[in-house]
Amino acid sequence: MRDIPDDARLTTLSIPGTHNSCCVDGLLGLARTQNLDLPEQLEAGIRFLDIRFARYQDELCAHHDVVCAGKSYEDVLTVCAEFLRQRPSETILLSVKEESVFDSVLGELAPSRVLCKLSTMGTKDGDDRNHRFEDLFKMKTWRHIGDASLFYNFAAGTPGSGSAGASAVTSETSIGELRGKIVLLRRFEAGQEVGLDLTYWPENQRFRSATPPFYDIEDRYQNPGEDDKFDFVTTHMEEARRGDPEDLYITFSSAVDLTAHSYSRAINPRLDDHLAASSRGRIGIIVMDYFEEPQELTSRVIHMNPTAERPPEAPEER
Repeated sequence: MRDIPDDARLTTLSIPGTHNSCCVDGLLGLARTQNLDLPEQLEAGIRFLDIRFARYQDELCAHHDVVCAGKSYEDVLTVCAEFLRQRPSETILLSVKEESVFDSVLGELAPSRVLCKLSTMGTKDGDDRNHRFEDLFKMKTWRHIGDASLFYNFAAGTPGSGSAGASAVTSETSIGELRGKIVLLRRFEAGQEVGLDLTYWPENQRFRSATPPFYDIEDRYQNPGEDDKFDFVTTHMEEARRGDPEDLYITFSSAVDLTAHSYSRAINPRLDDHLAASSRGRIGIIVMDYFEEPQELTSRVIHMNPTAERPPEAPEER
């Protein structure tokens, strides 16, 4: 992002992202969506992270449905904070969703709970209270970063003090204002001062928010068929080109039948070819599974921004 002018507005950018960003493992590969872990994703140019957290006692564990990804909220914050410390020209869009633990009926022997217990073993909180997700999110943020302003649009104060003091993300917010910060995109119920409110999010749909700030989402993922899925993605990207530059466009290229990998193997190369043949222009946030397959795909998204140089063409196979 260092080559993007400071006055460029966030909503006008093309940004590569990952779907279920923490899910690099999983039983038989069923919950896996990525090959590379968070530090490697950020190093490769990913700037939108899609994280789903489930509550386990006094911990927030990254989940993909019932499968625990083995990372806590603090783990995610540590990675993001260190990356931004080293690269203050960048910003990270962090989408946080509250994930239900569907196997909670099994109690302490549920697979997700066993994995969460193992992944959080050794944490120092030792507090088994059943916090609301919002309260636990605020408390964990404050304990981890204290008074540091790591977030642009969320200021976690001491427990009970609220979260006043953060700036709101609007259609006028520029990348210059966001450098070195995390932008919180909130997909859980909380006060309006907690991040950018994206709680209206119907499952498996293309939709648009009804009230400002407006966001337009393509997220049809339940085995839509390879050709239909590719059409959904490319149609939404082209609408982002023509749409109001004040609106936030997010396109999920991810989909699943039994696993996510079969769709990514089909969609990603076609998307790479489509972008290579496309003229520059805003296509919004593109959220991918196995984003490094093919290797040039992330660069294709980044270089849709007018100020960026085109990535070199891959050599032809002989």
